[in-house]
Amino acid sequence: MPGTWWTRVVVIIATMIAGIYMLLPTLIGESAADQLRAQAQEASAASTGGSADSTDPDEEVEEGFLLSILPEARLSLGLDLQGGIDMTLEVKTDEAVNSSVKRDIAPLRTSAEDQGLLLGDVRRQRGEPALMIEVTPEVSLGELTGFMDNRYSNYAYENTQTHDGKEYYTFRVTDEHYTYTSTRAVEQALETLRNRIDETGVKEPAIVLKGGNRINIQLPGIDDPKTAINAIGTAAVLEFLLVDEEAMEQAGDIERALLDAERELAPEVFLDDVLLTDHLLDLGIIPDKTILMWEYVVDPDSGEKVRSPERYFVLKDEVILTGDDINDASTSVNQYNEPYTALEFKPRGANIFSDITGENVGRRFAIVLDKKVTSAPVIRERIGGGRASIESGTGDYQQALQDAQILALVLRTGALPAPVEIGEIRTVGASLGADAVASGKRATAVGFSFVLFFMVLIYRSAGMVSVVALLCNVLLVFSLLASFGATLTLPGIAGIALTIGMAVDCNIIIYERIREELRLGKNARYAVGTGFNNAFRAVLDANITTFIAGVVLYTYGTGPIKGFAVTLMIGIMTTLFTGIFLSRTLMDWMTRNNSARLSI
Repeated sequence: MPGTWWTRVVVIIATMIAGIYMLLPTLIGESAADQLRAQAQEASAASTGGSADSTDPDEEVEEGFLLSILPEARLSLGLDLQGGIDMTLEVKTDEAVNSSVKRDIAPLRTSAEDQGLLLGDVRRQRGEPALMIEVTPEVSLGELTGFMDNRYSNYAYENTQTHDGKEYYTFRVTDEHYTYTSTRAVEQALETLRNRIDETGVKEPAIVLKGGNRINIQLPGIDDPKTAINAIGTAAVLEFLLVDEEAMEQAGDIERALLDAERELAPEVFLDDVLLTDHLLDLGIIPDKTILMWEYVVDPDSGEKVRSPERYFVLKDEVILTGDDINDASTSVNQYNEPYTALEFKPRGANIFSDITGENVGRRFAIVLDKKVTSAPVIRERIGGGRASIESGTGDYQQALQDAQILALVLRTGALPAPVEIGEIRTVGASLGADAVASGKRATAVGFSFVLFFMVLIYRSAGMVSVVALLCNVLLVFSLLASFGATLTLPGIAGIALTIGMAVDCNIIIYERIREELRLGKNARYAVGTGFNNAFRAVLDANITTFIAGVVLYTYGTGPIKGFAVTLMIGIMTTLFTGIFLSRTLMDWMTRNNSARLSI
């Protein structure tokens, strides 16, 4: 036979071996791979620790070799096939805007002093995205407005109002900046959620903007909504504030005011620390520029964090450190076998933490997570080295460990720019996925059987060539999907079914051209060569136009549409290889002699 034929055979065999190799992790199953990995870890531990049931060194070498040659990527099942969680989150963009206004207070005061403007009190208007600025008699409204237009053009003068006997100029956030901050908050939340989910190890999650300030998240293989919500929905806004010890000395007055507030206020107002603080400020129970926060502890019955009925703190409304000052967070265990979250500050945060603890020995330093006090330890001495810890406050080891792990995760990946509210949660059962997989297998088997029957019935021995090409085609589609680490979904299965139809159509076009040549009296070898050459352009044009449609679907589609487009495009590439290259190689072998006869 010609040397080029043997070259094609080598290419085909190498391609099929590579395809089977890429499918090995998927074929043996995740449990088998994990078992190998666990055995290798046990062997390693035995070799270093010398346990009694140590593994044979020869087995250790063999298992390590198997793990080293197996590819990492494997074909995963999507949410619709293996089940999981589908949830919708709503980003509280109003909170993001209010937080940005609060962050502007300190730099605004500094910038004004650099410009020679002496300001009095600067605060955020309660519950509004606006700044209230008190000026000294030497500063006029015109000078202040000019400064704001020049340095803080995202604010516009609104009115002048009197508060606590002082005159304040109010500057509200402009509509353009409000829209920009809201949009940016949603984009940052989307990226932060992606980072968090990536660290959880969930395979092929879908995280898309649903419209406005809503984000849709699909987590295949996750069946515990509570764990998912704790890891994803936690805002993780970490703040360090000093306790106002002078205000806490008036505990009797505060407690009486709290009892009255519980009777007078609606439950939703009393249980909201922000609204309760506003009420106490209006009554003058707590000093200005302070906030009242309760400590939240884990309820042993429900496992939820609830307000401690006896532990509250009056804090100075000045954030000393935030989660942005955290360089790393991890989970550890103290000498009492209690899990906690270990924090490592960035250099700037470490310096501030050292200075603050040195200047406030004997005072309490509150650790506030998502507007809830987790603990308020007394500062015994200056704390250097840039390290701190947060304890969960529960006696349940597993619950404490889970809380510490989730907190470390969300602090490593960054805080959400605004709180998120869990909207719709839908749990997709694995049984639905199992039924879909079983139905897909039955449909594939039945469809393939009909294709095999009719191709052999109509094209006889040439039909068997198309069946072999079709089997290789499906194998290559799955191997490429596995090598890309793709996720197989129901639309993906539909794309594979379409690939089978296109592959058969490719062979039919070629076979009909071969039949035409045979009717003209050409020998089988010449008819095969001419049929493939003449049909090549028609097959290529049809597949290219379909491939372009797949590119468009992938570019502009989302979720299921992209899954369908990926399998469609991969199927087109494998169809061209098997339908033209592999099929022609087999047909050339069948007609290798000039006197050969072709049953078609």
